[in-house]
Amino acid sequence: MTEKEKSVYSKLYDMSMENLQKNGMTMTTAKETMMASLTLEPDKTDLSIMYDIPRDIYIQVLFYITFRRWVADDEIAKMDIKNLDDETFRKALLKSVFDSTERRIKKSVVYNYVDYSNEYTFTIGRFKRRFRMTITKIKARIPLKFKKKVKDIILKILHR
Repeated sequence: MTEKEKSVYSKLYDMSMENLQKNGMTMTTAKETMMASLTLEPDKTDLSIMYDIPRDIYIQVLFYITFRRWVADDEIAKMDIKNLDDETFRKALLKSVFDSTERRIKKSVVYNYVDYSNEYTFTIGRFKRRFRMTITKIKARIPLKFKKKVKDIILKILHR
């Protein structure tokens, strides 16, 4: 998405927020969350956009770009993060989201994640993607008649 398109969406958000405030309403989605959602890729999460997000909406943006859903109030209550300083707060949230089972179940690839436990930056899922691409290329080169024969043999072995 180009910068011009982002500025148009930003202006649209501002106009919507202004109209809601005139009528005594508030928008639940923060502007940063909406702007971050414009650059989302399916099943991939780039955490580099999280570095400039203010603390008060950090959880909302992190959950939306990682899980594609809003954070529930009970999830915030479970996390003991109220008394943490800003840097520790961000580290704890990133680690809890990265290590979550929901992310693993959804098979969401996270990249540009900094593992603060040993100050080492690494990319998650690169090996898995390359392995799948290699297997896919190999499968594509195998003639269909051999694939059918292998499938028939496997089904006979499994008695199906």
